[in-house]
Amino acid sequence: MAHLFISYSRADREAIEALAAALEAAGHSVWWDRHIRGGASFAKDIEAQLHKADAIIVAWSSDANESDWVKDEAVFARDKGILIPICLSQCDAPLGFRQYQMIDFQKWKGDQAAPEVRSVLNAVAELTGGAAPVLETAAAKSLIAKLITEPAYMAGAAAALALVAAVLLFVFRPPGEPGGETDIAAAGPLPAPTEVSIAVLPFADMSPEGNQEYFADGLSEELLNVLVRVDGLKVASRTSSFALKNEALGISDIAERLKVNHILEGSVRKMGSRIRITAQLIDARDDRHLWSETYDRQLSDLFRIQEEIATAVVVELRNQLGMKESAPVNIKTATRNMSAYDTYLKARELFAARGIANVQESLRLFEQVVEMDPTFAKGWEGLAAVYGVATSYSIMDRDYSALALAANKKALELDPDLSMPYAVIGLTYRGHYPTPWAESFDNLNKAVERDPKNVSAWQWLGMNYIAVGAHEDAISAFNTCLELDEARQLCRRYRSVVNLMLGNIDEAMSDAGINAEVNYFGGFDAYIPVFLERNERMMAFAASRMINWRSGFPHKEYISALENPEDQLPDRLEIFSGWGAEKKVDVTDKTNVMMALRAYDAINVDTFDNDYEDLWLPHFAHYRRSPQFKQLAEDLGLTAYWRENGFPAQCRVLSETDYECS
Repeated sequence: MAHLFISYSRADREAIEALAAALEAAGHSVWWDRHIRGGASFAKDIEAQLHKADAIIVAWSSDANESDWVKDEAVFARDKGILIPICLSQCDAPLGFRQYQMIDFQKWKGDQAAPEVRSVLNAVAELTGGAAPVLETAAAKSLIAKLITEPAYMAGAAAALALVAAVLLFVFRPPGEPGGETDIAAAGPLPAPTEVSIAVLPFADMSPEGNQEYFADGLSEELLNVLVRVDGLKVASRTSSFALKNEALGISDIAERLKVNHILEGSVRKMGSRIRITAQLIDARDDRHLWSETYDRQLSDLFRIQEEIATAVVVELRNQLGMKESAPVNIKTATRNMSAYDTYLKARELFAARGIANVQESLRLFEQVVEMDPTFAKGWEGLAAVYGVATSYSIMDRDYSALALAANKKALELDPDLSMPYAVIGLTYRGHYPTPWAESFDNLNKAVERDPKNVSAWQWLGMNYIAVGAHEDAISAFNTCLELDEARQLCRRYRSVVNLMLGNIDEAMSDAGINAEVNYFGGFDAYIPVFLERNERMMAFAASRMINWRSGFPHKEYISALENPEDQLPDRLEIFSGWGAEKKVDVTDKTNVMMALRAYDAINVDTFDNDYEDLWLPHFAHYRRSPQFKQLAEDLGLTAYWRENGFPAQCRVLSETDYECS
């Protein structure tokens, strides 16, 4: 398996998403800017991924040819000798790249087994010295059978990560469950009639120029945010609903995928100062239209229209299904300056899309928003979020940390009921050492108090609980997160890992299996010791290969270190250091590897990879008993937090100045 980086223009996103899926299906790890982590240092992420890449695929097109960012990444790939150029349109690359043979994707229709994809896979194999994977993959059960009956086949399995993924998927699937594709959320029968549930689909843009998609999406999201606060109404998450945006599915299929029994859909036609919104509520169980309405109004009536639509939906559901009475729907007028609101929706969509150019433009637009209406609280909230990541995108002309704090304070002054500013402040504290954990918890708790359905706040709260060793509280937070958004893979991943810490192996494996069903394998190295305890060494190697994908990684030494923590070979660290030097990887940044090798002195606040779960996994108890753990806990602010709030169950106080953990 190779690690691939795709450089592209945002205008080509749809084609790149399909290409990335094809390469991942072939077993490769693919990074493009969709994978930038929330709260991450984005420019550092991009630079780190460029350096990690075994091959960089540059997608030239009419838009990409004009992009300085794509050109810079192409220069990096060319100079490093790992460039694979492809052509999406206008196959005339910029000067300096025309001597490279491009793979022509102009007629590609998305077929994962097409010759174009095979050409890319062959090019990757040539660069990395591996074999191009076979695209047709057998069903998981037959793969397992083949592995059991033909042990020699394991060598080929380790080389083809599509097979590894299938093996892991088989293992993590609970006994008795059939296979099958799972997308967005686990598909199943429609909820019982007694459960009132709804999905808000992205409204269609029917504007004459077809350039108001951001506005239609924004309206849909605002309606979803209102309905999610109605007591007794289950609302599918934005993540799930918007993921189906471009899929040609019928209402019943959409409802089954999202596990709801009602659908709200509509369209938006914006013309100058007027707007026409059509909305309809559908009972997905029999495809019956329960309610529909067209609103032809002035744009300044937008917030009133949103309130009327939400109220009509709630009233209709109450009449049809006897849903209990709830507080009237009341939508605040966020701003009376509709130009500011329009610009706000543009800025919000750009920021959500990420990417350097998008963030720069989003910053510019959010600053326009608060200039147009200084009393627009959500405008300040959005501006604070962009300020918070500006330096990560090499925007260095001002003190953006101070600006972010000021913008958050301004947002809360204007609307103390806002949730997200508190959540973002709480998350930001995690990046400071020693971390002021009490302040971080305080802000995250304020966030969920103001919006109990703020999924991000619950996720970050759970991550905080992992860090300080409060595992039962972490489980509770991730349970809430997944009740609100069952497609939230990170919450499922972390809940799984915490269950490992608590010894709940079956629950942990079940969550891991659900993530595996949607090809999410983050954090799977935590399960290697489980496989080893079960004497399933083949699965341990497969999991290591899935996570530690770089060619030449010393899998045997890593597995041996986990199997025999008390028996570390003196030259084992040198083996890993040699591999890291060859691949230009700093192995000391892999905290879990250093723990496995008992290279405790290599773990400090500067090399710690911020994966707090590694500190508490059962198989690293030997590290928790070391003085180096105590020093790291001190430097991370954990010890100070424990002394004020109590030590976790894994630790006990020995004296006023000493403690021990196991």
